Amino acid sequence: MFIQLDPDFLAQIATDNDRIPTLYYSKLDLVRAVFWMRLRLIYSILQDLYIQRETCLDFGGGGGIFLPTLAEDFDRVFFLDLEDREARQVIAHYDLSNIQIIKQDVSQVKLPHESFDAIIAADVLEHFQDLSLPTQPLKSWLKPNGVLITSLPTENWIYQGLRTVFNIEKPLDHYHTGYEVEAYLESQGFYPIRRQFVPLIWNLFPLFLITVWKVKPPKT
Repeated sequence: MFIQLDPDFLAQIATDNDRIPTLYYSKLDLVRAVFWMRLRLIYSILQDLYIQRETCLDFGGGGGIFLPTLAEDFDRVFFLDLEDREARQVIAHYDLSNIQIIKQDVSQVKLPHESFDAIIAADVLEHFQDLSLPTQPLKSWLKPNGVLITSLPTENWIYQGLRTVFNIEKPLDHYHTGYEVEAYLESQGFYPIRRQFVPLIWNLFPLFLITVWKVKPPKT
């Protein structure tokens, strides 16, 4: 079951560090709906995938807003981020008992190879100036039949125009467009098995790219 967190609760626990972007609890219904649409689509895609449901990694999970949904879908969910203040409040509020928090930089994390059936990287990879930093660990942490699901902003002219309309500044650490990140993933041995778009399911001026990736098996 997809769990959309109460906007009043999100506004209450949000801080000025943008761990929970204000669009998740915007007073504008349309804005809020579009932003949540990304996570709804990831959840919908997960339901269609034939993967094990033992372990999932919420990579760069920010405020932890996807944790209640992932906790229902997987036996164990790991949350990896540099900060965990809001995520811990989400865990407590929704009484989640199968979440393990890893508050650490990805370059310092030591996890066993082939740990996860699914890794969710929702609007996080574009924040890495050096894309090799997250890509190599993510690749090694996936189980042989595991999937990486990414959500990435296109930064196209529609996207930029909406920033202007709603007076939203582009984060200084948005180093790459979604297309650039996806091209890099393909160059590193990932291949897409499914791709959809937000807000429309077809590729017509999308705001976000939602893609499921697998890792190419090594050549023998």
